[in-house]
Amino acid sequence: MGDSSLRDPIASALVSDSHYERLRARRYSLFETSIPQTLALQGLILATLALVLPLAMTLPASARALFPGGDPLASTPKILLLGAYAGAIETAAGLGLAYVGYRLYRHHGNLSEHEARHLLNVEDVASMIGLVTGAVAVLALDGFFLLGHAGQGAISAFLAAGGKNPFAATPIPVTVVGIAVPAAVLSIVLFALSWAFARCLPS
Repeated sequence: MGDSSLRDPIASALVSDSHYERLRARRYSLFETSIPQTLALQGLILATLALVLPLAMTLPASARALFPGGDPLASTPKILLLGAYAGAIETAAGLGLAYVGYRLYRHHGNLSEHEARHLLNVEDVASMIGLVTGAVAVLALDGFFLLGHAGQGAISAFLAAGGKNPFAATPIPVTVVGIAVPAAVLSIVLFALSWAFARCLPS
């Protein structure tokens, strides 16, 4: 009975010598994913953000006309501010998780209860903003570009319902390429960190 209980991950964590593992097993969290899993999910979200580039490149002429100068790649539409916000959120969340992962790798067995609680708080906040706030912003951004792909009828219906042109100009110099390329690079970085932490952190 004792042997089988210790094979259970939660039971093993509760009797672990690690303050981090014991606190993690007892806490309530919306996300039960490990740090490597969360980093991989955030990498996927950033890859979805990078899709804004092919979406913009393949817009039909009716949607291109809504962009300043009719060029989705060279213009700075205000909807891209949402993309910049999403990229910043995912970057901050990724840095937070990388910090937690590094501290666990270096001092996992020597963390005090206070330090372990601090790392869990950072992990929770990073997971929340990365998997919820950032994901919603990315889906909204891609959704508007997909609306452009739906054709003139869908765009006209959106504007007639009181929506404002999401592709109108903004003075802030944020372009599709300026959003998509960093998102793709950071996505690869987070996937690499996920792979590395999956191999060096206790499972």
